Amino acid sequence: MNVLICSSDNRLIRQWLQALEPIATVTAVSNRGHLHAAISEHQPKLVLFHVDGDHHRIDHAVALILSNSATPILVMDNTVSDNHGIVLLKAGVRGYTQATTDARLLQAAVAAIGRGEAWISRRLVRLLVDDLVDRNGYNAADNSRMSMLSEREREVAEIVAEGATNKAIAARLNVTERTIKAHLTAAFRKTQTRDRLELALLVKGQLSDSELT
Repeated sequence: MNVLICSSDNRLIRQWLQALEPIATVTAVSNRGHLHAAISEHQPKLVLFHVDGDHHRIDHAVALILSNSATPILVMDNTVSDNHGIVLLKAGVRGYTQATTDARLLQAAVAAIGRGEAWISRRLVRLLVDDLVDRNGYNAADNSRMSMLSEREREVAEIVAEGATNKAIAARLNVTERTIKAHLTAAFRKTQTRDRLELALLVKGQLSDSELT
């Protein structure tokens, strides 16, 4: 997997290189002005983009996401913020996490995004869904994709939209986490959603059939 990392912090670049080189081919860019050229040259499967919590740099991240819609972006923030996370999610970011996250979690994030999933906290998923419902109103999830789910799969999907973990869902429904994972796998397949975020948006009527095709 070809990964491009961008940060003006050399310490972070070294940390990310050390974490990712065992699982990916990594190219580092320290000058943001060279980033677009590097994306064109290397055609990465993923870009790690560093921001330091500054609103101006969040705007840079949004511009990067919007101008490179075919390339997944993982934004690494010095200080993770709900407000920044929602802005980035609305722009289409595939991941948002702490810049100093440990090697194991960073590898997991890169692997997840490489599989087409999102790397977003469940709390942020819930906040985004709530924000969109507040703005757009709640639309009953009566589309054709949701109708493909069994009663139990739909129940699990609705609880996912509340931001619950698999462990919490299992406890609530008095089943094992393995059972919940099986229901979610089936729900993703039937609805053609990539991850919990898309499934939650679909449940709340914030993602149409046309947006999933």
